[in-house]
Amino acid sequence: MRAINPRIVYCAISAFGQTGPDRDRPAHDIAVEALAGVLSLNLGQDGKPTHPHIPVADANAALLGLAGVLMALLRRTTTGRGDYIDMAMLDATMAWLPNATGDLFATGRPPMVKEQRQWGGGSFYQIYETADGRHIVLGGSEHKFVETLLKALGREDLIPAASSPPGPAHAETTTFLRSVFRTRSRADWEAWFEGRDVCFAPLLDLAEAFARPQVQAREMLIRDADGNLHVGTPIRFLDEPGRIDTRVPVREPLPPR
Repeated sequence: MRAINPRIVYCAISAFGQTGPDRDRPAHDIAVEALAGVLSLNLGQDGKPTHPHIPVADANAALLGLAGVLMALLRRTTTGRGDYIDMAMLDATMAWLPNATGDLFATGRPPMVKEQRQWGGGSFYQIYETADGRHIVLGGSEHKFVETLLKALGREDLIPAASSPPGPAHAETTTFLRSVFRTRSRADWEAWFEGRDVCFAPLLDLAEAFARPQVQAREMLIRDADGNLHVGTPIRFLDEPGRIDTRVPVREPLPPR
C-alpha cells in the first residue's frame, strides 16, 4: 500500500504486535491483562483476582492507536510521508503501569497489593459499607482531608497514622471508619459530608451515575430522535462542539462480479 500511496497512515492493532514470540498467540482483553500482570493487581475483598471493571487492554490500545495515528498525520504535514503503526494491546496495557512498578523496580519483588494506596492499603483511599448494605468511598489521602474527617469524628489520635504512607499503619483507622460508616445509610452519609472538605463519594451503580445532574449538565447521556439513549462525547471543543451521529450506517450494495 505504501508503494501505491506513500502518504498513507496505517495502524494495526493486535494482542501482541507484529514481532516477538507471542505475535501469533490468540487473546482478548482479559487474557492480555493476565499476561500484563494487571489482573494480579485487581483483587477483590477476598484477596483473589477478579474480573476487570473495564476492558483496559482494549481501551488503551484503541486510545494509544489513535494517538499514534494523529502524531503520524501531524508529522506527514512536514515530511509528506505516512507511517505504519504497530500497536500491541499488551504494550499499551503495560505502558499504563508506572504507578504500580515502584516496588518492583526498586526491589525486584511484585507489590504487596493490599498494602498499596490505590488497592486498599490506605484508610482514606478505601471503600466502606454503610448501614443499608450500600457503599461510600474515601478518595483522597491528603493531610487536610484526614484531619477534617477524623476531627469531626472525634478521633484526632488517628491523624498521624492515617497521614502516613499506606500499609499496615492504616489498619486501626480503617477498622474504625468501617465501624462508623456502618451506623448510617449511604444517603445519611451523603448529607453528613455535604459541605465538608473531604474527598468523599457515594458508590453509584450505572443507572444512578447517568442520572446525576453533573452528567446531565455535561451532556454525557443523550437521546436521539428515535428515543434511544447514547453515551455522550467527552471531548469538548470551544469553537467546534462535538456531535454524535446516531444514524445507523447504510451498507452500500456490493458491485456485481
